[in-house]
Amino acid sequence: MALDASKRTKKPSGKKPSKRKTNPGVRVVGGRIYDSSNGKCCHQCRQKTMDFVASCKAVKNNKQCKLNICHTCLLNRYGERAQEVATLSDWHCPKCRGLCNCSFCRKEKGLEPTGILSHRAKASGLSSVSELLQVEGDDSFAYVKKVKLVTREHFDLSFVYVANEHNKAAGKKKKALNKKTKANLDDVSIEDVANENSKAAGKIKKAKATNEVKEEEILIEAKLPIGISLTNVAGIDIPIEETGNLLQFLEFCSAFGEALDLKEGQAESIVSELFSCGRSTRRQPYCSVIPVMIQLLELISHDRDMSLSLSATDSTWFSSLGECLLQSGVLSDVFPPETFTSGVSEYTKMDASTRLKLLNFLCDESLSTLAMRNFIETKSVESEAQRREAKEKAAAAKEKEKQLRQKMQGDLVKAHMERNGAPLSIEEHHAILSQIKAEVKEAHDKMLEAKGMISRKRQRCDAAGTDPILLNDDGLVLWKLKCFEEEPKFLLQDLGTFGDLSPHEKWLAFKPEQKQEVEKYISAKG
Repeated sequence: MALDASKRTKKPSGKKPSKRKTNPGVRVVGGRIYDSSNGKCCHQCRQKTMDFVASCKAVKNNKQCKLNICHTCLLNRYGERAQEVATLSDWHCPKCRGLCNCSFCRKEKGLEPTGILSHRAKASGLSSVSELLQVEGDDSFAYVKKVKLVTREHFDLSFVYVANEHNKAAGKKKKALNKKTKANLDDVSIEDVANENSKAAGKIKKAKATNEVKEEEILIEAKLPIGISLTNVAGIDIPIEETGNLLQFLEFCSAFGEALDLKEGQAESIVSELFSCGRSTRRQPYCSVIPVMIQLLELISHDRDMSLSLSATDSTWFSSLGECLLQSGVLSDVFPPETFTSGVSEYTKMDASTRLKLLNFLCDESLSTLAMRNFIETKSVESEAQRREAKEKAAAAKEKEKQLRQKMQGDLVKAHMERNGAPLSIEEHHAILSQIKAEVKEAHDKMLEAKGMISRKRQRCDAAGTDPILLNDDGLVLWKLKCFEEEPKFLLQDLGTFGDLSPHEKWLAFKPEQKQEVEKYISAKG
């Protein structure tokens, strides 16, 4: 019984539907109106737009040439102005004059397409691409498609390329054998198969070698520049072995200076007092160091329900510091209990490095207090609120920019519709664009500013601590500390390896001209 034709199902053709639309309608891209129905096609760029065009007036075999050149191509490629030549009754297009340098016409002459050369022509002081070709020669330029560089993320895909070469080689080999079999089965020889195998092996070997070379090049490029030892911070000369302890204290002050009500520059004043005066005489009173120690001690004692009345004029603060150390159980090898029983005279005998250790100990202990935890929580909430606000501003600015771009498209199309589809003059076109682009630029700048705020707020708030930018297995740690503002603001901490005899860490800084190298290294390793 015959089936109803309406119920028959068509077999899929196997061809994917084309993504290109035959009639995309009206689009506005970069200030140009693309209209597939009413636009005029430019012979040079082959774009159907509503731009002002120059039409050829040449007549051949009683037929007028139908070629048009848009004003942009005519100026950049041939150095002629469309509005001027449009008034001429005998103007011939570049193709009719035998001067056309579009890709189609050059291929007809046996030449390669030039690609975009207008920027090069202007840089050479020439008026157009046509003049550049006359000076340099028609065969001096050939467009070469840029090859996409393989990055570290794409190395794991190299085997796909090799597999494809395997498949292509196998397909070619099979095709060659089938061809010979159809012609004459007896003509297929072992040499033919061997030749195909050697070609396939050569392609695969070349693909592997190319990937290995590219990987080696990237690894060579991703190299950290040589730094210089950091012996001066905030204009203060410090011993190399104390750089880490000093940066720890300064970073603490930059994060919690508000909680401790520290004045601007007070942390640097303390460091200057420690290392500038401390080496000259041990009897320096250290008037700005002891008050900060007392302030931290009171913060810790209050959290532990200890009512202390500390003063810099007696030894009570020093004995309280000893009790705090004894309770914590740290630094017992550096500060034995009897150190704090002899009174404040022991403190005057200490050098700057020892006093800095005491100061950093109190800073670390204060972080566990309720007051500091509340401060961290408050700052985290404020940071999150600022991040949300910045995100909302970025979204609003992005939406405004989108609306303004749509308005620009609408105004351009409307201006053309009011002229019944006739193209605008170049001056009219530029006037409408310049009027609207100013508003779009303002909205775009606001969006970029808001996005910059988001990227900054994505980082943890200052009170939550500082994380290293990069941590390597070879003991190198890259930092960007808030307390170090000297360009390029990167610091390298060299912790050494387990086999090193010297236990001291090293801190290195970089020169401003090394900034790009450091950023390139971070990008490659990140």
